Amino acid sequence: MDEAAVFDHVITALEDRNYDPLIHVPEAHSETYADVLDRCRRHSITIRGRYPDVLGFTNRNRVFAIEVKGSAGLLRGIGQALTYQEGAHVSYLAGDATAVDSHTSLLRSKGVGVIGVDEAGVSAWRPPPRAESSTEVADIEGQLSVRLRGGEFGGDVTTLSLAQPLNYLAPVIGIDGAGPLAREELDDLIAAEYGFGAGESAITSAQTLGLLAAGSPCRLTDQGELSATVLRGYGVLDLADLDAVKRETRGSTVAETHPPLAILLRNAFARHPEFGLLLDALRAAGPEAHFLDLLERLVHEYPNVLLSAICTTRGAERARKLIERGETERIYADPDVWRDVVRNNVLFNFVQQLKHVGILAPETRSHSGAIDEYDPDEKPWIVATNVW
Repeated sequence: MDEAAVFDHVITALEDRNYDPLIHVPEAHSETYADVLDRCRRHSITIRGRYPDVLGFTNRNRVFAIEVKGSAGLLRGIGQALTYQEGAHVSYLAGDATAVDSHTSLLRSKGVGVIGVDEAGVSAWRPPPRAESSTEVADIEGQLSVRLRGGEFGGDVTTLSLAQPLNYLAPVIGIDGAGPLAREELDDLIAAEYGFGAGESAITSAQTLGLLAAGSPCRLTDQGELSATVLRGYGVLDLADLDAVKRETRGSTVAETHPPLAILLRNAFARHPEFGLLLDALRAAGPEAHFLDLLERLVHEYPNVLLSAICTTRGAERARKLIERGETERIYADPDVWRDVVRNNVLFNFVQQLKHVGILAPETRSHSGAIDEYDPDEKPWIVATNVW
């Protein structure tokens, strides 16, 4: 039995179990796996630099990963399934029932489950008898939450591109005052009443933080409604009031000038699974975190957060290949590598945001020059005392 047929039967079995699987199929193979792609959403989540064929949550909220093979390539599949134990509670190898049967004892002794498939469908589903060490499972859980429970969060943290996070509250105030608006109307309102020309970025970021629901017209989520209530209670009733608050923070931070608003923003940031993992890594690397120490921790504990939140698109692919080859140290120890893969605005815009919301201390120095001029030893990230 070929791999595509096994894949199709495995997805049917997962659907029968009421799972919501995500799949990884390279673009070059899209035609071969067209039937599967019609039924499932794609993912680009890696475990130790490799993409599981199938990834998701069980009905007990445990992360599962499945490597799918047909009758051939099983030895390679065994190695991949063993790798996936690093980022999943349960890992499986699925393949032609006759072909995988001879490997079942070995796989289950290593903690890997086995799914056997014949022409009629899944003929054997043997879960692993125990779970192996899952050092990266929190990272995978966070990434899956963003994608599978994405109705609450509208994107990854790279969309939080503005240095002043108060701007992310402008769409909330606009909708709270005017009611649901088309995206273009909300953008125009922000430009007219807030005097801000990057309304589109503010709207996208408000969706990322779960303050605005996806779709049109733009509406507040429950979290957005809560934020609007807090803002009204603080006396920020319209966009002009927010602009006045923002002007008061010039030369300072929101955390220093308007602590309640910093707490509101910090809570919104921390609710995002991807940002929450980044915050955990920052806490563990602090209280004075050198950026390369943070990179090292992300590489080993939250590699998908590194790839999606810290790296450029091209840099993420280079970093993923280094992780896959076991050359992870180069990502944080080789200046030619980390300066090539890291997004430049992480060192300025992102640092400024973290200072405003009270995660980094005001004395933390951001870097606005070229990344080749950045010296991590001269500009450590100082974690605010309230974050500990």
